[in-house]
Amino acid sequence: GIQSFCKDLLEVADILEKATESVPKEEIKDENPHLKSLYEGLVMTETQIQKVFKKHGLLRLNPVGAKFDPYEHEALFHTPVEGQEPGTIALVSKIGYKLHGRTLRPALVGVVKDA
Repeated sequence: GIQSFCKDLLEVADILEKATESVPKEEIKDENPHLKSLYEGLVMTETQIQKVFKKHGLLRLNPVGAKFDPYEHEALFHTPVEGQEPGTIALVSKIGYKLHGRTLRPALVGVVKDA
């Protein structure tokens, strides 16, 4: 039962992450107090939700550079990348999560292939 609830909350975490990533860092300054306050509030909320996830055994999977594992990752595409070993993850399109050691949502990834 908790898995379904956790999956629903992952979408909220994704939206918070996208919101903080979309703010240009050069715009977060004292001369722009409303945006700065909003951004800081989003970051605090995102941090707090990750603390709650961790407390309840829900951990992020951000596997850039790791070996592809079909139990934890879902390959969206394969691409040649100079200087990286085939079979490793070059890009993470969507963060994955594990609940008590079991994959709840696989990370959506791009995998390095032979050139």
